[in-house]
Amino acid sequence: MSIPSSLLRPITPADHADVLTLNERNVELLAPLDEDKLTRMTGIADRASVITHQNSFAGFVITFTAGTAYDSPNYQWYADTYDSFYYLDRIVLHDDFRRLGLGSIAYDELEGRARELAPRLALEVNLDPPNEPSLAFHRKRGYEQIGEAMAGEHLVAMLVKTF
Repeated sequence: MSIPSSLLRPITPADHADVLTLNERNVELLAPLDEDKLTRMTGIADRASVITHQNSFAGFVITFTAGTAYDSPNYQWYADTYDSFYYLDRIVLHDDFRRLGLGSIAYDELEGRARELAPRLALEVNLDPPNEPSLAFHRKRGYEQIGEAMAGEHLVAMLVKTF
């Protein structure tokens, strides 16, 4: 099942305030993000999309292909490990829209895109502080931990789903 195009659309400048606010609410599990960085990221991302539900902002997702000039240490870890990968930098759902299946639907779409471009989808999830719901979600979807890395002050699990 793929997410209808009306529910996953490109981030526009009008969305930046919502994206930045949601990122800040979840910054403990993500990386900090400001207007300049968001603009740079959306300019080089394969996908920089808003997730909507019933015409409301529900979250966002940002992905990159291999070979992109993205300066994230986690992205670079995968670039040093694999020639070909599709990288999920962040996906965030607003608390009001969790447990509605939107994450699974978005992942179906992202994994479909990844299959078109690379043999694997790569991402990381916090181990310290632990993000147990995300770790369980990814295990259920077939992601395997292939390493660990420090991301700032956080220890993260480097996860890959191979197609």
